[in-house]
Parts: sequence; C-alpha cells; structure tokens
Amino acid sequence: MERWMSKGDSKEALLSQVGRLSQLGGISNFVYADGPAKGTSGLRVRTASGLEFWVVPDRGMDIYEASFRSDSLCWQSPSGLVHPSYYSSRGLEWLKSFAGGLLTTCGLTTVGMPSTDDGQELGLHGSISNTPAEHVAWTETWKNDDCHFEIKGRVRETSVHGPNLLLERTISTSLKSKSLTIEDSIENQGVRDAPLMVLYHFNFGYPLLTPQSQIFTTSRKVDPATPFAAESLNEWTIFDAPKRNQMERVYFHEMESADDGWVTVVLVRDREQLDFGIALSYDTSTLPQLVQWKMTGENHFALGLEPSNCRTLGRHAERERGTLQILEPEQRRNFRLKIEVLDNAKSVKEAIGLMGSQKGN
Repeated sequence: MERWMSKGDSKEALLSQVGRLSQLGGISNFVYADGPAKGTSGLRVRTASGLEFWVVPDRGMDIYEASFRSDSLCWQSPSGLVHPSYYSSRGLEWLKSFAGGLLTTCGLTTVGMPSTDDGQELGLHGSISNTPAEHVAWTETWKNDDCHFEIKGRVRETSVHGPNLLLERTISTSLKSKSLTIEDSIENQGVRDAPLMVLYHFNFGYPLLTPQSQIFTTSRKVDPATPFAAESLNEWTIFDAPKRNQMERVYFHEMESADDGWVTVVLVRDREQLDFGIALSYDTSTLPQLVQWKMTGENHFALGLEPSNCRTLGRHAERERGTLQILEPEQRRNFRLKIEVLDNAKSVKEAIGLMGSQKGN
C-alpha cells in the first residue's frame, strides 16, 4: 500500500481523500457464523501499510489470522479456529482446539507436556488460550499524523480454592505501521502463592516459511528436547521440503540479549534473496527462555518461536529443575513483545546486522 501512502502523509491529506478512516484501515468487530468457531468473537485490524491480523477475545485475546499484503504470515492447524466451549483439559486434548494462528498463549499456571504436580493432573499447555476475555475495548486515536490502534482485554485463570491470576493484555499498532506490540500484565489476585508459567506460541507458516527459509538469532546455546531433535541439531536454523510422517523437533535456546534486555529473532523467507521476513522481539527480563518448535511435516509445515519463562517439559519437570516461577499474592509481572514485518532487503539486512552488534561481532 506504500505505492500511494508515505509515512510523511499528514492526517489532513489522508482524511481529505476518504469518506471515513475504515477506507484506509482500522478495527472492526465480527462473530464467526459457521462450524466449530460459530459464536466466537473477533476483531479485525488493518493498517494502510498492508498488515492485517485478527484478535480473538473469546480465545484469550490471542491472534489468529495474520497477513501482509494478502500473504499469510502464520500457520493454521487442520482444526482451524474452535469455540472455547469445545476445550478439554485432559492429557493432549488441547491439540483438538489448537488453531495455530499467529499467537496462541500457553499458561498461566502450567505450560508444556501433561504432568502430575502438587496433586494436580495437568493437561497440555494450560487453559488461558481457551478462556474468553472480559472488559474488551478498542480505540482508534490520531496522534500527530498517524492513527494509533489499540485493543485491550482481561483474561482470568481461577477456580474455587485454586489460583486467581488476571492477565491484562494490550495489543497495539498504527495506520502507518508494519508491526504490532503485545503488552501483558499478570497479577496474582488470590490469597496463595501460584505457579506462573507463560509461553507465547508464535506460529509461522507458508508462504513466509518455505524450504528456503532461515532463522537468525543471538542464540549462544541450543539444547535439543529429544534424541530425534539432537540428530539434526546442526540444522535447526534451516528448513527443507515438507515430509510425510515427519516428527516435531523442539529446541531450547539460551539467548544473548542487548543492553536493554531485549532479544530479536529474524525469520527470512529465502536465505538466498534475504528480501522478506519477520522480526520477533521480546523483553528477556521476564521471558528468559526461547523454545523453538520445528515441524516440517506435510500438512504441518510450521515454525514455532516461543518466548517463555519456562521450558515445555511440564510443570512437574520445571519444579524438579528448580526453575518453576512463583507469583505471590498481589505480585504482578509484565511481558512485552513485538512482531515486525521486514518487507525489503534493507530492513532484513538491518535487523540481522543489529543482532550481530548484540553479540559483539
């Protein structure tokens, strides 16, 4: 869309040529009308630069569809979007309603494999992504010559005699932007200490992810989660064509952060061209881990880049490792992340070069 719009265009110049803002971009709400998603609410966000994403308040304020100039940025699972009423917390049944999409949040008191911990039977990845939000609101506000879009919502994980954690999420972008930011705050509003496990399951897919793709990171140590992942440890940055019956490979990364505590991971569509990609940045002060889910099977050709405060081996394993985080009553923790589209060789080169400077190269 930059063929007709530049960052220097004034508010007055833009609005003089349209009947209303929605002709350029903005936020619109809708409800799915058919299939397993029927009754699920959504918020469609469009920017004039070509970025579009759909926030799903009924699914923990997660992000399902995401595209740039009509090309998808994310992987969508065979199940598609599923209404939260179909969710089951037993064992691996979370996978039956795992939509993929740009972002699926995992947590808030358990992440990873099913386990038994502190007398509780815990299913895969927790319940927060299947919990509807409340107090959902959105705004479109002009600041100087750009219109800022913001969506807010609150999602609560609680039970009688159990934890009472409140997630407050803000997702923001602007009319002229090619990026979006996520700012989360989690507070323990209960009267007991509560486990805190949080993982941001970003899922990238074709045509952004291809057999020619490559990951660029400041990773200084990589631990494979399984013997199968260890077999191709030296190939975790690259991809090949989808294969039938291919198993997943999971890696745990120890990252080198910048002076401000932030880390950036870049995924490029073509490692020969280096002219299109996406940059995922996050604050390591509360998200010290990066989990990589590399899945190159037919029908499941996906890359998960997952900033987190834990690994994905289950809560019992995290407690045994001595790394299980605890949130005390009235204690609050903040998480910040950003996704940016890199739509030309210059922006890709700059993003990769910035990581080199973080490593001290």
